Parts: sequence; C-alpha cells; structure tokens
Amino acid sequence: MTDTGKRRDLRQSLAAKIAAIFLLFITAAGAVLGTAAITLLSCGYGVADEFQYDILCRDKLDDAMDNALSYAVAVSKGAEDYQTYYERTYMERAGGFSAQVFVGDPADGRLLGSWSEVPGEQQTLCKKSATVNIYNEAGEVTGYYTVVGYVSHYLPPGSDFAVRFSVYNWLRSMSFSVSVILTVVLYLCALAALIFLFCAAGHKRGHEEICLNWQDRVPLDLYIFLAVCLFCIAAIPAVTGNGMPTALILGTICLSAAGCGFVLLALMLTLATRFKKGKWWRNTVCWRLVRWCRRLWKRCWRAVTEMVRTLPMTWRAILGVLGVLAGQSILVLLFLESYGSFLIFLLTAVLDAALVAGAAWLVIQLQRVRDMGAALAAGDLEAQLDTEKMYFDVKRHAEDLNAIGVGMNKAVEQRLKSERLKTELITNVSHDIKTPLTSIVNYVDLLKKEELPPAAQEYLQVLDRQSHRLKKLTEDLVEASKASTGNVTVNLEPIVVNEIIHQAIGDYDEKLAAGKLEIIVNTYEGNLMALADGRLLWRVLDNLLNNVCKYAMAGTRVYVDLGARDGKVVLSMKNISRDPLNVSADELMERFVRGDASRHTEGSGLGLNIARSFMDLMGGGFELYVDGDLFKAELTLRA
Repeated sequence: MTDTGKRRDLRQSLAAKIAAIFLLFITAAGAVLGTAAITLLSCGYGVADEFQYDILCRDKLDDAMDNALSYAVAVSKGAEDYQTYYERTYMERAGGFSAQVFVGDPADGRLLGSWSEVPGEQQTLCKKSATVNIYNEAGEVTGYYTVVGYVSHYLPPGSDFAVRFSVYNWLRSMSFSVSVILTVVLYLCALAALIFLFCAAGHKRGHEEICLNWQDRVPLDLYIFLAVCLFCIAAIPAVTGNGMPTALILGTICLSAAGCGFVLLALMLTLATRFKKGKWWRNTVCWRLVRWCRRLWKRCWRAVTEMVRTLPMTWRAILGVLGVLAGQSILVLLFLESYGSFLIFLLTAVLDAALVAGAAWLVIQLQRVRDMGAALAAGDLEAQLDTEKMYFDVKRHAEDLNAIGVGMNKAVEQRLKSERLKTELITNVSHDIKTPLTSIVNYVDLLKKEELPPAAQEYLQVLDRQSHRLKKLTEDLVEASKASTGNVTVNLEPIVVNEIIHQAIGDYDEKLAAGKLEIIVNTYEGNLMALADGRLLWRVLDNLLNNVCKYAMAGTRVYVDLGARDGKVVLSMKNISRDPLNVSADELMERFVRGDASRHTEGSGLGLNIARSFMDLMGGGFELYVDGDLFKAELTLRA
C-alpha cells in the first residue's frame, strides 16, 4: 500500500479520529496549564523559599485579615446577620486561618474579637500582623486596630489556603526552562492533532467522496447561532464564579474551558467538512430564504406575464398606453391644478385620445402581420394577407410575407417533385434491369459448362464478373430504395454482438489477406448483448468490411473496437484510406458518393447510405469521422 493509501485509510478511521480528539484535548489542557505556570512564575508566584513569604500566601492572608477585622468590628457592634453570613461562607473557605483583633497594641491593648482557634507555635505555618487606624466622624484618628493572622499547618482539603499551598508546591517543583520547552511541545502536538482532524473531516470508511454527518446537514448559519449560544452557556460559570472557593473556581474554569473547546472544535470540523464538500452557502437559512423569495418573485412575475399574454396584442398595447397616459394625466392635473389651467388639461386629454386611437390602429395592423407569420410558420403556404388598407412599413412587411409564402410554396413543390422522380427512377430502373440481368447471369453460367477456346474463356470471365457487379448494383439500388422509404421488415431481439462481429470478420479473412490488411479486434470481455436485427446488422458489417477491403491502404492495420458507453453498445471500425479523402463525412453517406474521386475501384456508392438507413431502422446510430486519411465508422445500438 502506498503512503497516500495509508493516509487515506487513517483519515477514514473512526478510531484514529477519536484518538486525535482525545490527544487534542489532553495536549491543549497541558499546554494551557504550562502557559499558566510560566505566567505565574514570571509574575513572581511560587518563587519564594517558603510559602509564608510567597505572593500566593501573602495576598490571601491580607484578604483574610481584612475580613477578620470586618467580622470582629461587626460582631462587637451586634450585627448578628453579618456574623452568620461570615460563619457560613468565608470561614468555610478560609479553613486553616485564624486571627485576633486588638484595640491598640497586642501587648497592652484590648482583645476585640477572634477568628477561629489560634494554633500553637509548633502548628503555625505562617503569622502576620497589621494595624488599621480608627477614625471618628470628623475624620480624625482616635486609635488603631491590630490584626494578627495565623495559618495553621493543618489546611482542610479544598480550602483556599490548601489550594494555594498546592499551587505553590507545584510551581516550586517546576523548572522554568523545562516548562517552556514542554509547553511548546504540547502546543505543537495539539496543532498536529487539530490539523489531522481538519484533514480527516468528512472522510468515511468505504467512501472516496466527502460524506456529511448529521451536524453537517444542519443549516450553517443556524449551526453557528446554536454554537455561539452553547459557547456563551459554557462560559457563564467561569465568568460568574467570583466569590466562590478557589478550588470550585478552578474546577468551574476547567469545565467551562472544556465545554467551550468542544463547541469550537465541532464548529471548526463542520466548517472544514462543508468547505471540502463545496457550495457550503447553499445549506444556510439565508440562502434558502433568498432562493424562496426569488422563486416567489419569479412565480408572481410569470403569473402576471401569462395573464397579460392571454390578452390579444391589441388590448395589451391599448392597456399599456392607457396606463402610461393615465399616470401622465394625473401628474399634469396635479401640476396644473394650482394654476387653474383646466383648458390645457382638456387639450392634453384630446391629444392623449388621439394617441390611443393611432396606437390601436397600428397594433391592429401588426396583429394581422403577426397572424400571417404564424400561419407561414405552421406550414400554411397558401395564406395571403390583404395589404390594400395598410400603409407605410407595415404594408411593405406584409407584402414581403406574401412573397415569402409564394416562394416557399414553389420551392417545396419543386423539392417534392425531385424526390418523387428520383425514387420512381431508382425503383423502375432497378426492376427493369433485374429481369434481363437474370437471364444474362443464367446464360453465362451455362456457357461456363461448355468447352470454349482460351480467349473465349477470358472473355467469359470478364462477362461473368461484370454481370455479377451489375447484379450487385441493382440489388443495392433496390435495397437503398426500400431502406430510405422504411419498407423493410425489422425484427429486433437481443443478440450477442461479439459473435456476429467475429463471423463477419471470418468471412472476409481471404479478402483482408489479399489486401495485405491486418485486422485488430478489441471486443468486450464476455458476451455483450444488444437489441438489433441480426440480418440487418450483418448487412451493415458486410458493407463496412467491403469498404475496408476496397479502400484501405495495403500493409496497414484495421481496428475493430467493441464496448459499452452511456448504457449503449458502441462498435467502431478504423482504417487508413489508400486514396486521399477529398470529401466530408456527411457527403460520404450520401447516395452514389465514393471515397475515390477517380472511381478506379468497383462500387455503387450506396453501401454507407444503406448502412445508415438500416441502423436508423434498428433505432441505433451511425456516424462517420474523417481526419486526414483516417476513416472511422461508429455504430451505436441499444443495450
């Protein structure tokens, strides 16, 4: 199997696609985590020697101490609801954190309140103190609070400090340069998997063409709208996750990112499949709407057009002129009404009436001329148009139509007379020659049985050859007359074309060998059936092979090809002409036309014409092609 075949099979493999999707999500997730780690390390997160000195701990500890101060002040003032809220929410998230709030210095100040239980020195992971000024209503400093915060070694799983401590340990365990290299590698792997999915989109095992699945059949604009909605729904939890525990925020962001990534991947894959299939814009709601509006407009326009066409030409013209003039009159009336010029409007109406009358008269004349032309087109060559009351160009056009009718009538009568005389001449001469010719042939056969001098034997051979030639010409004339008039019995039945071709070629083996012609037969593998009359088809092949023996160049090859094309059986015969073909293919199929203008070979010039007539009677086709000295005949039969 070639590399192209392997790649095609891999693109058509469902398992490979699933593996690529899995690899894409894994590598993309790893690349995002690597990017986050590099960003955090670059911003100074996770670089301190101990957790208590790192930004991850200090930021959260400052925030927790601010909340502890707010909580202690609120409790001291009796805000029970505020106390309940903090006990339910923040204290659960800040597991492992405790604080003491003093009024003044911790050494001699008063303890205002405590947050959780303060751990011992051995159990303390981190400790920090901060002071906050106390202001009165006038804005003057009256004292200060001291907040002492503690972080215990024991951090409940899922708490903010526990999550930050895990992130700190994770960042401390990573090398910056290794993280950069690994992240770049993951991005490249994700890109490779995405490119493969783009290449494999639309491919299905057992199908070479692009196949559409159920999502590819959804209108594209509707699909994009749904994808945008799903993307927004998937992104909402990550956007609205502020205030939740850190672990829950991270989990929500991961799920939202996975959902958004899945929606984007599905959208990109269906776009790739649609672009490969081509004409993607046709499967859109907008395109269908535009096409529906276009069809509706065409139907309305066609209906109006048909309605107008049903009216006579005169009424159509009159209604059109009346419509135009009515609009003109209304505009003139509106324009002149302000000046009170009613007389001018009346004069305009009279002129318009005269214009309508003149247009009606002209249209009536044109209607009569059109009827005359329609009668000639329908074959009524005896039709005549009265031009007495016509004037100007309309009258001249009508007279020309009358002359055309007379001329066409004469031409048709002359053509029919010529064809009739030709057919009668061929038929009568053929029958008149046949009777004495039969007697000549019979007496020549009798003379062959007598003992004659050598010179008389030579004369007898010439007489025998020429009498048979004359008999063949007479039979061809009768056969051509019958074929052209259709007076031939045709019995169509399924026949094996291969056999009849080989039989006909076998009968011409001696003549082909005498002409030094090598025949090359390329027949269809197996038996090829066609609907034909075996007797007539044999006659057609006989005429073609006889032509080959007469006119083909000695020492050349004759090609006979048999095959099937477009549900039909096609037989072609090609050879190189001995003499220049100075006539066209159409002329060669006319009666009494031969390929050698010098006529130094025997023949009537009827063979090809008879062959075409027989093929027409069998419902087939007969075509000739001439290209320089190359002569090709092509037969077509119904399969």
